[in-house]
Amino acid sequence: MLQTIEPSDEALAGRVAGGDVGAFAALYDRYAARVYAWAAHLLGVAEADDVVQEVFLRLWDRAHQFDPARGRFVAWFGAVARHEIIARARRRGREQRIVAAEEIEELLAHTADPAPSVESRAWSAQRDAALAAAVRDLPVEQRRVIVLAYFGGLSQSEIAAAIATPLGTVKKRTRLALQKLRNAIAEHGSTRASAG
Repeated sequence: MLQTIEPSDEALAGRVAGGDVGAFAALYDRYAARVYAWAAHLLGVAEADDVVQEVFLRLWDRAHQFDPARGRFVAWFGAVARHEIIARARRRGREQRIVAAEEIEELLAHTADPAPSVESRAWSAQRDAALAAAVRDLPVEQRRVIVLAYFGGLSQSEIAAAIATPLGTVKKRTRLALQKLRNAIAEHGSTRASAG
């Protein structure tokens, strides 16, 4: 039985940059449900369709800005989606963002990465599991500042005010959490290299 190898996200993004509607449709099929789920959870279903439309419009207009040498497409596109969702959430007020960021922490920890090939899926699943485990293993205080910054879009000063903690403490927790996550990712990468 002949297995069809799906093009990678990175290859599809390059084709979208050249105006390939079929590649755009393939990326839409892979990521629209995820973007919708994030937007619906943070902003509500009434606004989720608009967010999906805007995020994919940005993909069409900005695919040429994606550089595979700087990272994976899923991270770049996730940042595009996150930026749009956070921008809309900011218009609703800081308090709602704090609550929503706390709620989506668990949701995002369980979101699968739709990679195109079996090998990519296996590697992504292992990497995602390692990163999710690393995030779960962070002390609660460190995990909370990371979630509020990354998914809530709050500055360190806003986080300090939101959780009634000195700014210096927030900065220290952020630095320690990022260092632990970097170490976990590096350890996972060296494990993969030694296995390959």
